[in-house]
Amino acid sequence: MKNLIKIFIVSLWSVVALAACEQFEDNAGTGEVKPLRSVITLDLQLGDAPAPPEFNVRLINYAERFEINTTVPSDGYLTVDDIIPGIYTITISAEMNANGFTYNYSGSIVNTEIIRSGVRQKVKVESSKSGNLLLKEVYYCGSKTSSGGSYFRDQFYEIYNNSATVQNVKGLCISLLNPMTATANLPVWSGADADKFVYGLQIWQIPTNKDYLLNPGESVIIAQMADNHQKSVLNPNCPVNLITAEFETFINSTSIISDNPAINMTMAFWPSPTPQWLTTVFGGAFVIYFPSQPIVPANYVTSVGSTTKCYKIPISEVVDALELVGNTNQMNLKRMPTVLDAGASTVGGTYLGKSVARKVKETVNGRVVLYDTNNSSNDFEVQSTPVIRRHGAKAPSWNTWD
Repeated sequence: MKNLIKIFIVSLWSVVALAACEQFEDNAGTGEVKPLRSVITLDLQLGDAPAPPEFNVRLINYAERFEINTTVPSDGYLTVDDIIPGIYTITISAEMNANGFTYNYSGSIVNTEIIRSGVRQKVKVESSKSGNLLLKEVYYCGSKTSSGGSYFRDQFYEIYNNSATVQNVKGLCISLLNPMTATANLPVWSGADADKFVYGLQIWQIPTNKDYLLNPGESVIIAQMADNHQKSVLNPNCPVNLITAEFETFINSTSIISDNPAINMTMAFWPSPTPQWLTTVFGGAFVIYFPSQPIVPANYVTSVGSTTKCYKIPISEVVDALELVGNTNQMNLKRMPTVLDAGASTVGGTYLGKSVARKVKETVNGRVVLYDTNNSSNDFEVQSTPVIRRHGAKAPSWNTWD
């Protein structure tokens, strides 16, 4: 077994221990905090995917900023020692190349108590193939104006061809999922196959009337409003100019919105009375996918006890997913199925002018390959300034206005 890596702030250890003493006394009643032991077992539900030789295991106590990293063989179980008492998120992950594909493996348990030794933690682990198209960078939190106001029309979503082959984004959909913001009160969906779907609050679709090809290393920008947001009539303090975006969610609702050169997307599902692609500045959960059937807005569903209209999206059709939360204290409030995103990412607040972007894994023949382990906690990092086509991504040749 590899040595456990314990990451914590040593200077805070005495404070953590004293606080833990008050909450978790040992059976002898001495009040001394002793390191705990936990046994982790894997429930492998991998379908046709091969099992990797081992999985990475990560235990995180966000409240105490305490972390343990280790591995477990796919045919065994793991005993983890030296755990301080508390509430943990446990994630299981792996990546393996086989049969011409890259397989990602992920599973997680959130908000699990480890307050006594010997408790078994069973984690379901599922597999998926890395998508050729990725959400590369997302700027969702908005920016401040010079007068201290809040500006939100500068949001964008960059989709990148991370593969070595040409991809076609014709008909690709982007959806904001229910619930809109991170919460412990998750909706309950009816039906025996309810867990085979995610549920979209709104869906926008790239037009299906022609091909939109992306070469390896190229990306497209979906802008809420494809304009130069640094103009004096908008927000000179804004960090982005989106006039070269390929697509926009155009709704002419105010006089400051212009129909710029970007291609207008199709509002495929929008039950809200206000048709505006303003995704929450607190961090939403997003998927991109190619629908196998035409989207019929009348075929909506509602969760148990709710009237909010949503659209069922088969998990099997999802190309990529990203869960965003409002701040680091919400990292364990999972909405997204683990098989799509085992973690979450955040800029840590609202109107900060920051974005989240994927980390670079490697460069192959001059083409940047980004991380895609289906765990946003690992794959993404915060950028102090949003940048479209970061790391040398190219615009597609059909974008003649770039």
